[in-house]
Amino acid sequence: MAKYIRIKKSKNLRFRLISILYLLFISLSIIQIPIGWLRVNPNLRTTLLSFDSESKEGDNIEGLKKRIKTMESDFMAFAGSDPLTGDLLNPENYAQTDQFFLEGKKGEELFLALQALDDSVNQLPENNSTRIAYLKLFQSDLEHGLEAKSHQSWTSWKFSHVPATVVQLQMADLLLKLNLLQGDLKVEPAGNGDSPELVLAYNIDELHIGDTAYFVYQGEVRPKLELTVGKGKAQNYDWEKDSLVFVALDTGSYKLEFQLGREQRSFQFEVLPGNFNSKSYNAPEAYYSGLPFYLPLENWQSQLDYSCTCMPGRTIQAQGNKLRVQPSRSGWCYIKGMDPKLQALAFEDSVYIHPLPAPLVYASGISQNQISRTRLIQKPEIDLKVLFPGQDEAPQLDIKEVRAKLYGSFGEKTVSSPNKLILEATDVKGLSYIEIEEVLIQSPDGEMKISDRLIINVLTHEK
Repeated sequence: MAKYIRIKKSKNLRFRLISILYLLFISLSIIQIPIGWLRVNPNLRTTLLSFDSESKEGDNIEGLKKRIKTMESDFMAFAGSDPLTGDLLNPENYAQTDQFFLEGKKGEELFLALQALDDSVNQLPENNSTRIAYLKLFQSDLEHGLEAKSHQSWTSWKFSHVPATVVQLQMADLLLKLNLLQGDLKVEPAGNGDSPELVLAYNIDELHIGDTAYFVYQGEVRPKLELTVGKGKAQNYDWEKDSLVFVALDTGSYKLEFQLGREQRSFQFEVLPGNFNSKSYNAPEAYYSGLPFYLPLENWQSQLDYSCTCMPGRTIQAQGNKLRVQPSRSGWCYIKGMDPKLQALAFEDSVYIHPLPAPLVYASGISQNQISRTRLIQKPEIDLKVLFPGQDEAPQLDIKEVRAKLYGSFGEKTVSSPNKLILEATDVKGLSYIEIEEVLIQSPDGEMKISDRLIINVLTHEK
């Protein structure tokens, strides 16, 4: 019998992949469980604590309720909380839960108090309504150590690696069960029943002209809305089922007050000028001086009067849903749009304009950088062109001067001429090749010197 079993490589890789996916599933499960609790915990805890019992009978239950409340206060002090709001400083931390309830034996202390209640209830007849209710309410606790009288099992199930904020929920859950066990419940909401509970569904700290803010209310009665700040400004709002859809059409401060009964909620925010929606188009990596580019506009933005700092003395106008800008200098370009009707700033944004990069220079009418001597004798000059690759519209560039070296039977000679390379008849005779050394260009960004060498070979036969 062989000592080893040979496994195919593909099968081994499949086993490894399955193992990695399993570990990933376990990791994500561990990460997501506390987060889910953190999101629902505040509302659940408030709801659970809103129930209280009018019955003051049952000294065991009342004593247990006081002990739970005291233990929760002790835990909040141990874990650390904000003195003003009472919120936990580190709600996701579970190390403090383990230290307080497991290492500090507070979990065992709470278990013994529940155990005393369990012993008292078990003495009641099986058909007793209190005993039946107890078995239903504390079924999970009984299954995880309370019935077996194992404080290790119960405290580990209840508090091991539990985030601090979930401890508050568990304490509220115990209090609710004890109140239900006492019976004769009444509801004591945290506030007035007519309080408009509103949820803001948009980040009003970053609200621009044309953006939409949603205010959602809970309940069957729609609250009364009053615009106390910004009443004279242009805005548009409407109710859609349980949401107020608010669109600001002017910049400045706004304050909305919602009132229902004696309770009211207010929201105050600033509306900023509109800006470019970079998500609606593929922005280039950079903008360059002298090269035109287009910026996307929304429908309402195309009606504004625009100006910018990179085109001094010139106006820019929208072309459909785009704004064409051809900067004449580099640096930050601040673009503003004024509403012609309101005579107010409605748009403000900026883009950075880079200095114009060195363009490519090529000889016009010459193939593969070769020209015949006969052609030069007929026309002793060479036109040069400037090219920016990948640009639909080239900027206005003027060649001011061309400097070159001539090589031939006469040796070496340096020449320069404005606008294009101009040769003398004596230079063409015996000429072997031309080296363009420098081209001086006048660009929107100022003078630019291109020093890339360009070699033009002179052929003795016709080309």
